[in-house]
Amino acid sequence: MKKSIWKKVLSITMAAAMLTGASAQAVLAEEAEKQTIVYWAQWSENETQAEVLKDAIARFEEANPEYTVEVNWAGRTVRDIMRTSIEAGSVIDVIESSDIPAQLGEEFCMNITEYVKGTKLETDITEGMIAFARLFTTDKESWYFVPAQPFVGTIFYNKAIFAEAGIEELPETWTEFMDCCQKIVDAGYAPLTADDAYLPLLYNVYMGSMLGVDAVTELMNETSTELWDDPAVEQMAKAYEEMASKGYFAEGTGSFVFPTAQNTEFALGTTAMYINGSWLPNEVAEITGDDFQWGAMFFPSPDGAQEPYTTYMTGCQFYAVPTTSENPEGAVKLIEEFTSEQTQQDLLEKCQCIPVIGGLDLPDNLADCGTLMEEATNAVPWNYCLTTNSEIQGIVNASFAKLIAGDITGEEFVEEVRGQLN
Repeated sequence: MKKSIWKKVLSITMAAAMLTGASAQAVLAEEAEKQTIVYWAQWSENETQAEVLKDAIARFEEANPEYTVEVNWAGRTVRDIMRTSIEAGSVIDVIESSDIPAQLGEEFCMNITEYVKGTKLETDITEGMIAFARLFTTDKESWYFVPAQPFVGTIFYNKAIFAEAGIEELPETWTEFMDCCQKIVDAGYAPLTADDAYLPLLYNVYMGSMLGVDAVTELMNETSTELWDDPAVEQMAKAYEEMASKGYFAEGTGSFVFPTAQNTEFALGTTAMYINGSWLPNEVAEITGDDFQWGAMFFPSPDGAQEPYTTYMTGCQFYAVPTTSENPEGAVKLIEEFTSEQTQQDLLEKCQCIPVIGGLDLPDNLADCGTLMEEATNAVPWNYCLTTNSEIQGIVNASFAKLIAGDITGEEFVEEVRGQLN
């Protein structure tokens, strides 16, 4: 009797062991079948952005059980090691950095157009940001870089001043802009001001609207360029000469050292407009308070402009799939989760990051920036420049400061700059 009982116990134990072994083998087999996606992030693991992306990865893995994501929280050092790591053959499926187009380019990043086709990357990312990412590609059509966490370069304006001046429609042309400035003067305010750090935004955006990014990049990098003889340059200079002569710049503009103009003339409400990036509302929040009525608009088109009016300046982070990727299809799916509505909403609420997709409500001080992004058909690099030679910019800045202060004419500005560069 006892032997029979012990035989049954032994049989049950052996069966359980076999089942346990089988289960373990099944689990191991399932894990072996999972495909690993290697993601190198530009965030440190304790940053808020990293916490948002961890949640996104968890959602991705739950929705796609065939994948597991391995993260290298490299932080900002990713920009220093990504190229050498890829050259050395390191397997990376998704990499993130603002420097990807410059450091990796098409040589080290895959053309992922075939994987992007039919995904929400095509439909949800705003048209302007897609155009901006493609600006860094050879054919201006393919997907090598996926934009994320953009900023907006714009003319910020005080809606209360515009309303008091009776301005009901935002100016789209330079003529309309000048009319707008006169209405602001008639209402008792200064139309526009600038700090020394942001003077290039005035002259480069005007010239960029007419000549494009490549031409402005040449102007700001090559001392021997003949583009300073281009009629567009003199047109820009004469346009600002006219503004200065009509009193359209706040008194002292041309001599303001950053952040004087933004913190006083604009933030205190005596000047209506200030061209800057979407970080401005946060920088002056303690000065403006909650009652400041923030507006943002496209740069008005000069006569003869080649770029569309619906163009804004931007910069952003980029996602890319390096050439060493072993799973490009899964990589694009992960990037799709990173740019999804849920992830973008979390980045907006928890990190104050402007979304790269349309349809999300931004706080009041950035709402118009979101509207610009959704309405834009084109986006260009900050300052209309891919790179800038600081010495050339310093020369142009010094002469431009005199121009908008009314100390020299437009023709004298051009002559002065040419004389110092040649």
